[in-house]
Amino acid sequence: MVKYIFALLFLLGLIACAEETEVKENQFFVEEETVEVDLLSQLTDSLKIYPKNIELWLQKGNLCKDDYNFACALDAGANAFMIDSTNLEARKLYGWTLINKPNTPVSDIERAKRHFQYVLSIDSDDVESLVNLANTYSLTGDFKTAINYINKGLRIDEYYRDGYVLKGSIYKTLENYKLALSSYQTAVQIDPQFFMGHLQLGWLLTEMEDHELALEYYRNAAEINPENINSLYGVAKSLQDLERYDEALVEYRKIVEVEPSFYYTYYNQGFIKQYYQNDLDSAEYFYDKVLFYNDQYVPAWYQLGNVYYDLKNYAESYQCYANALDIDEDYALAREAAERLRNVTVN
Repeated sequence: MVKYIFALLFLLGLIACAEETEVKENQFFVEEETVEVDLLSQLTDSLKIYPKNIELWLQKGNLCKDDYNFACALDAGANAFMIDSTNLEARKLYGWTLINKPNTPVSDIERAKRHFQYVLSIDSDDVESLVNLANTYSLTGDFKTAINYINKGLRIDEYYRDGYVLKGSIYKTLENYKLALSSYQTAVQIDPQFFMGHLQLGWLLTEMEDHELALEYYRNAAEINPENINSLYGVAKSLQDLERYDEALVEYRKIVEVEPSFYYTYYNQGFIKQYYQNDLDSAEYFYDKVLFYNDQYVPAWYQLGNVYYDLKNYAESYQCYANALDIDEDYALAREAAERLRNVTVN
């Protein structure tokens, strides 16, 4: 598992835009998974009694790592390394956590690189460390060296899933979507239950505007993890992109059942009601729900202003545009709408 893919991943906010056409906004909903509570609690309790037990720290760190709980993994990895810096598994875990914490500084990337190089000096065929070392180069933009290390690892183990995952992320960054798609697909062929792989394929195919195939991978991810908002949102938004609006609304309602405060679902429902189903009362309701959970979300103020404009409630409409501009004075759509409204009321 590599940060290059998973840092700031989790939910591509493909929010309907402010006009009748739609755009993709790079908004992410970060949702850390919750590890198996009983096992994690047991390990935590045991470490209170045996704080110098490196095996317990490694178990806890790898449990958190597998669940993408980066803060927990970092704490465990650091403790394991402090107990025994010669332990290769501790070095590998600690190095991994260094490059997977948020906003990793270059100094930590270099530290991680030294850890993986040390492991490889002892065991040159450690595929996991070869791929992690490749990741340190990818994080600093040296993609050629990164690919070389990945290929070296895959020559040792051609079924090492995360080598293909990292390759896919590099190719995606280089906008070579064909190779990125092939790499991610190989990863999920090797591990059909690889949740993040299916999700990443969904995101990539959405960028490629292949919404039908994206929907398939989002549904695969949802089958693996039925309550993950990322996959549920991907299913709903893909249906919306495919103009299957009634189905999309059903899926958005499922998300609300899992996480009522996830306001993007209300925004997109409002957008569908406003522009595709001509139901302004429902659109007003959904935009109000957005603003209940986040009154700083400018597009909702703008769209609510448009709803009031169409209802000829010009005073409320103008107030919504003004609210949007109070939050973001550079929001051009609201400014233009307010000017248009002034001309309507003057004439």
